[in-house]
Amino acid sequence: MEIKFFQAECGDASCISFLGNDNKYHNVFIDSGYQRTFRHVLENEIRNIVGKNETIDLWIISHIHDDHIGGVIKYIDTIKTGEQNDIVNQYFYNPPRIYDFKKSTKSISEFVSIGQGDVFYEYLKSNNKLLDYDITNSIKPINLYGLKLTILSPSSNKLNSLRSKYPLNSNKSLEKEEDEKISEAVAPKQNDYKTLINDFDLDKWEEDNSVENGSSISVLIEYNNKKTLWLADAHPSDIVTSLTKMGFNNKNKLVCDWVKVTHHGSKGNNSDDLFNLIECNNYLFSVNGENKHNLPYKECVARILRNKQRDKNSKYNFHFTYDNQTLRSIFNLENENVFKQHNFEVFYSDESSVTVNI
Repeated sequence: MEIKFFQAECGDASCISFLGNDNKYHNVFIDSGYQRTFRHVLENEIRNIVGKNETIDLWIISHIHDDHIGGVIKYIDTIKTGEQNDIVNQYFYNPPRIYDFKKSTKSISEFVSIGQGDVFYEYLKSNNKLLDYDITNSIKPINLYGLKLTILSPSSNKLNSLRSKYPLNSNKSLEKEEDEKISEAVAPKQNDYKTLINDFDLDKWEEDNSVENGSSISVLIEYNNKKTLWLADAHPSDIVTSLTKMGFNNKNKLVCDWVKVTHHGSKGNNSDDLFNLIECNNYLFSVNGENKHNLPYKECVARILRNKQRDKNSKYNFHFTYDNQTLRSIFNLENENVFKQHNFEVFYSDESSVTVNI
């Protein structure tokens, strides 16, 4: 199995290629970054798949924020213009509204508030690619040619909260990116890179309350006894609930090979309760460090490293999808001994993706 975590600025875009139990290669995409991410990396990846006479078996779009849905919207644009054919067999996507047209004579495109989330819904609906059920943590694990997918979030309640926020007949625009007011509740006004890893007060924590992030599809993927955890921008309490129901606890941890850290290493989406349940050496931060929300937070790194349930003999590797001064400045003020003390190493990428073979 090969995984590519693409450069998507402060966004998510990844793909998995694996040899299925039918002895054929299969492809799964998870999120798609911004619209410009399509031309930057996704277009070439899709061309390579076409060139091998393969398809994208599944494309998961976790939620409606621009940095997750934008690339697939651009992909749809190229299909509409005839530049591309849709090679995706199935999409996992939860529409942000309840589209009950019996109560309205308008089509979705006539509403003032139409956004990328509505465009994607309309495309899937008109091309018979819209599922007749929601992707939530209540559905059974999916087996895709030997690749097992277990949905960890959202809960039905979190998805209902999203749809309550955006009734069809309202003129309320779908949130394209996180509301500043929401972010300010759990974020510092500036980055926290001047604070040393050992100086963070980790006893204080407040969970993200973004309705959109709470609707994120997060998934545990298993292949040949290897596990990867894809957390989108999900609320950690929902992931903890799902993992606990699966029988994991701080004495029986989920052992996985890679974790795609939730919400680009934010403060409010990464909790002690979550990391208490995970045993993993490789953490991927899909972020460039150059964004108005000051992501990633160093506090998130500190929370992973200083977790009280951590095996200190287990070396941790932090992988960033970019290499720049901002990301490197996270550790500039640290004494070199901190890497030995907390047994970790940091890796930066100047390639278009962080590529992993499992």
